[in-house]
Amino acid sequence: MINQNKLYSLIISFLILFTTIFGVTSKIEARSLNNGYITHPLLVYFLDVGQGDSIIMIMPNGKTILIDGGDVEHGNDVIKKIKRLHINEIDLLVSTHPDIDHIGGLLKVMNKIRIKNILDSGKKYNSHSYYLYKKEAYQKNIPIQIAKIDDKISLDPNVEITVLNSGKPKLSNNDSSIVLKVTYEEISLLLTGDIESKAEKRLLKDESIDAQVLKIPHHGSATSTSEKFLFAVNPTVAILSYDKFNLFGHPHRSVMKRLNHLGIKHYTTDEYGDIELATNGKKLYIEKEEVLVNP
Repeated sequence: MINQNKLYSLIISFLILFTTIFGVTSKIEARSLNNGYITHPLLVYFLDVGQGDSIIMIMPNGKTILIDGGDVEHGNDVIKKIKRLHINEIDLLVSTHPDIDHIGGLLKVMNKIRIKNILDSGKKYNSHSYYLYKKEAYQKNIPIQIAKIDDKISLDPNVEITVLNSGKPKLSNNDSSIVLKVTYEEISLLLTGDIESKAEKRLLKDESIDAQVLKIPHHGSATSTSEKFLFAVNPTVAILSYDKFNLFGHPHRSVMKRLNHLGIKHYTTDEYGDIELATNGKKLYIEKEEVLVNP
């Protein structure tokens, strides 16, 4: 007859074997500057928050940025993912625009994670979620800076982050989204929030929007990601964040058709869950696999 200690040992051994074979582990396990395959990386995690956006960035020097927090129901998921990366505080929270699928989860995040600074689009919006987000920031005495075009975000001397779009009263919430260009040596990312055609047309006048990685605007809506915009950015990789069963038809088939026609490799949170990007400024890795990029 097997004694109790031996039975426990057998159960634990079986669980370890099962986990090893079938990969029953968290997608985001732990933060590591070596990350197992690359040294001194810029790490970017496009989080699966359903029909919303949330991005975590870890600079090569360890400074952290959180861009948006998904909707209200995904706030706790964002907190868990931040903690799994062993992040104890956020150096900069970027609130791209006041729609609920981007700021809804921030209230929970601000309650559980120390936020040192906020960069806000400056777009005012008459909604309960926007009111609670601003109230929480003021109650926590978190400094809020309004983003202006051409502002530089200086968190790591080796990574250049530039604001290319921000909020204006005459623009919609979506076209008021903060757009960031992130450059680490030879690799650039364009993070676009929910911009639509007006903001895209204005950005087309800016010669600095080219990037190897494009976060597709507005979850792949038909109102964004024009062919001219894709030609100007010239990305190798596109990232899309959306919920498989969303009611908006995202991503629109016209957007996916353009991506496929132009040979742009795309990753979606629907298919991959949380998407990990890593670069040392020379090479680009998505989900730990090297991606050859356009020069």
